[in-house]
Amino acid sequence: MSGQLLRERFMVRFVGMSKYTRTAAWLVVGGYLAQALAGAVLGNYLLSLPLAWWSVLLMVLTALFIGTRLRGLNNIVHECTHSSFAERREDNVTIGRFCSAVLTGCFKQYKADHLSHHAHLGDYAHDAEMAAIEKLRLHDPLTPRTILRHIMTPLLGRHLKMYSGVNLSGEDGRLFFGMKVGLLVAIFAFAIVNPWTALFFVILPLFYIFPTLNFWTDCLDHAGLVGKEDELEASRNVLAPAPVRLLFFPRNDCFHLVHHLFPQVPARHLHVAHEELCKDPEYRSQPTASYPTHKSLSELLPVPFVSGKRVDT
Repeated sequence: MSGQLLRERFMVRFVGMSKYTRTAAWLVVGGYLAQALAGAVLGNYLLSLPLAWWSVLLMVLTALFIGTRLRGLNNIVHECTHSSFAERREDNVTIGRFCSAVLTGCFKQYKADHLSHHAHLGDYAHDAEMAAIEKLRLHDPLTPRTILRHIMTPLLGRHLKMYSGVNLSGEDGRLFFGMKVGLLVAIFAFAIVNPWTALFFVILPLFYIFPTLNFWTDCLDHAGLVGKEDELEASRNVLAPAPVRLLFFPRNDCFHLVHHLFPQVPARHLHVAHEELCKDPEYRSQPTASYPTHKSLSELLPVPFVSGKRVDT
């Protein structure tokens, strides 16, 4: 069965899934910002403690946590691109621009690139998102050597040119352009006043950890599958335990196959959609959708990072 046939079969069942009200949407955004700020405050406190192995470990984990919260904001930008985050279309635009500005990006450019990704998945000539990272070779078949290369790529910084940077185009409007400039000035000023906290808990999470998480997530979503013609084979779900999802896959972005099949489904309901789809034996049998938990590591290599079909709720 093709992805198109599956979409036609289930489309009606997923119509009308609830989105956030304006107030709730901004509270979710504020929650991620508050968590990132709390992480920076904790990091600043840890720097004041005597240097020891446990304090260094806590600092590393804190910086990583901040990066995951920034990724949560990025996932909200993604949802706003599909107008699936807030009930009102204009709120999706405003929130998308706001979160993009926090991440020093551009909502208008992201939306154009991402919609091309959905329209031409894996086609380097037309998929702007995948074309930008073609040199990282996510199209290579997955082997132990390829997986090791994907793990090492961020550790060597080879992804930074494609995943990190500041967009000062101003395409989102003067307000958000000014917000980005103000944020960069604030980071610079903070670095003068408190250089170590700025470096380890602002600059490092924003310009290295967050981009690294984005690259590794792209690998989980599409590595070894780029170029597949059918949508059922071109992306995969990553069915990690709930605590792992909350930390490393905020906003349910681990259900990437479900999202590509049904981009109109709000992220908060992707796990529900997956459970419903699993009732279909043809979907359930797809390696990219679900994988029996009893498989050995060697058997998992063709489609790594995918676990069992059940999802914690």
